[in-house]
Amino acid sequence: MKHSVFFIAGIFFSLALTAQTEAVQDAIPDSSGTRSFFDNVYCEAAIGSQALFSYDVENLEWNDRFTPFFSVAAGKWISPFWGAEIKAEGLSLNGFSTAEGTYTAASGNGSLFEQDPVRSHVTIHPDGTYRHFIRYANVSVHLYASLAHLLFGKEKQTKFDFVPSAGIGNMHVFPYKGIPKNNTLSVSCGLTGKWYLTPHLDITMKGTAVFFNNNFEGRIAGTNDYEKYVAASAGLVWYLKPRILKDILQE
Repeated sequence: MKHSVFFIAGIFFSLALTAQTEAVQDAIPDSSGTRSFFDNVYCEAAIGSQALFSYDVENLEWNDRFTPFFSVAAGKWISPFWGAEIKAEGLSLNGFSTAEGTYTAASGNGSLFEQDPVRSHVTIHPDGTYRHFIRYANVSVHLYASLAHLLFGKEKQTKFDFVPSAGIGNMHVFPYKGIPKNNTLSVSCGLTGKWYLTPHLDITMKGTAVFFNNNFEGRIAGTNDYEKYVAASAGLVWYLKPRILKDILQE
C-alpha cells in the first residue's frame, strides 16, 4: 500500500505543479490581493454511512448493510473551473457469504467452502451462510469540476455549487477475522453539493460510488468482475487562505 500512496500523491502534486503557471491567472485572490500556490488549497473531513453492493450481500437485513464512513482529503482549486485532490476514506463494510464462491486464501483442506478462512471467526447459520466483516482504507486521487462556474462563468460566483468528480486509487483491505490482506485498484465517481459559509469554510453533502475487483475480500462469487460500495456523507472544508467572493460580499 505504501508504494501506491506515494504513487497517487505524486500524481496529485504533478498535476497541481504543472497547472500552477496557467492557473495563477485565474486564481481567486485572498483578502490581501496577492496570489500564491496556497490560494484555494483546502483540507476536508467528512462522516457518513456506506453500504456494500456485492453478489450475496442482498441476503443481509437492510439495516445490517450500513456501516460508518469517514474520509479526509487535501486538494486545490487549480482554476475556478476545476481542481484536484488526494483523499483517504473507509473504515468497515459488512458482507455476506454462502456455500458458493472461490476463496483466494483457501487452506487446501476439505471442500472449497470448508477452506474458507473466515468460517472460524464468524457465526455460521444453519444453512451454512454467514455475515463477514471487512476493514479497509481507500486512498485515491480525484479530478473535479465546478458546475456553477461552467454554467455561469467565473465572473458570477455563487454560494452554492455542484461538483462532480472522478478518481482512481488503491483499496487496501486489512487482515481481519479471516479476511486476507489485499490491495486492488479502485475507480470512483461522485457528486458534491457545496455551500459557502465563510471565506475559510464550506459545508458539503456528498454521494460517492467506488468500484473494485470482485476478489477484494478474498472471495470470488457471481459473474461480475467488480463490486462496489456507495457512501453518503456530510463534511467541512477548511481553506488555508481566505477567499473573496465578490458577488456574495456585495449582497
